[in-house]
Amino acid sequence: MPWAASSLHSPSPDSNAAIALQNDSVVTLHSRGILPKDSSEQYEIAFWNSIKDSNYPADYEAYLKAYPNGRFAALAHARIDRLRAAASSTAPSAATPAAPSAAPAQAAVRPSTPAASASPAAQEHPVTTPKPAVSAAPPAPGPAAPPAAAITAVAQKPITHPPVAGESRDCATCPIMIAVSAGSFSMGSSTDDPSEKPVHHVSIGAPFAIGKYAVTVDQWNACVAANACQKLTPESNTNKAAPARDLSWDDAQQYVKWLSKTTGKPYRLPTEAEWEYAGRGGTTTAYWWGDQMRKGNANCKDCGDPWHKEGPEVAGSFAPNPLGLYDMNGGVWEWTADCWHNSYQGAPTDGHAWDSPGCDMRVIRGGSWREGGGYMLSATRFKYSAGVRQSQDGVRVVKDLR
Repeated sequence: MPWAASSLHSPSPDSNAAIALQNDSVVTLHSRGILPKDSSEQYEIAFWNSIKDSNYPADYEAYLKAYPNGRFAALAHARIDRLRAAASSTAPSAATPAAPSAAPAQAAVRPSTPAASASPAAQEHPVTTPKPAVSAAPPAPGPAAPPAAAITAVAQKPITHPPVAGESRDCATCPIMIAVSAGSFSMGSSTDDPSEKPVHHVSIGAPFAIGKYAVTVDQWNACVAANACQKLTPESNTNKAAPARDLSWDDAQQYVKWLSKTTGKPYRLPTEAEWEYAGRGGTTTAYWWGDQMRKGNANCKDCGDPWHKEGPEVAGSFAPNPLGLYDMNGGVWEWTADCWHNSYQGAPTDGHAWDSPGCDMRVIRGGSWREGGGYMLSATRFKYSAGVRQSQDGVRVVKDLR
């Protein structure tokens, strides 16, 4: 989401921060996901590049939580100030009925967020291009950032698709689920991303059901209405038919707990192996549709229309994979149950979650509308801190069928 700011006529932290970056070497990132070991500087650059065009203060707050003294801290503070000032200048007058106000930036981080002094490596997020570059010049002055209500609206009406074999729904506001048979597949890839190696054989021993779509804003709000889930960040969840986002892993756990209690069925997050198994849909190619990017199959910034810079499209806007699952590629990154590991060395081969006591970093899969086609591959993976919300992160649920 491009960031637009009001003009400033005097030197600002924004420009000072950019000038300070002119002498910094730009780190070239050679992989889509995990970066070279013990390289917190590269992780910080990866995080910054994933949010640097955002017009949501919450994204910059998340960066500052991770890197309170980071190289982009002054820039982040300046952008937060500009966005708040722009929002204030466009706020309705007392005589005008007020629109729902945007949540303050602080609300984007759960109370369980790691303290600001936590290790920088604890808060990474995917870069938006394989080889991002840090701009050495301040952004050009532009018009004030629009309030959430003024952002170009995407169609609100849900897209309906005919049911497929094995499709079910446990309640009117529950996600539609599709049954997936037990089976085996080769997980990972032999690309230059070390986190996707080694390619290993995984056997999914029991069938399960997985969401036909990512959980939508409307579905999430049913949990909020039951006082079982956190309210969504309003400025990034205006489209009720689009995937819910700004969700932490902890938020997602609240949702599956509520689903399980409401339906009496065993809902949970997918394991990483289950997610890739379902996402591939029986294919072995780089993407489920083949080895080359093909426009119109994924919701990403260079993947073809429909696409809007403000956020993900309505759930189901693109073609389904061979299992009838929509938007496994792009849209929003989706949380899995697994703890993050830097590679698949020692990973389970039975499809179970790879967990660790006290684990904070969790695996996210699938890419989002902000990334390019290089992130839409079936094997792409990344990590994020379980307690922190970010505007690209959503959830798709699984249900045991035993």
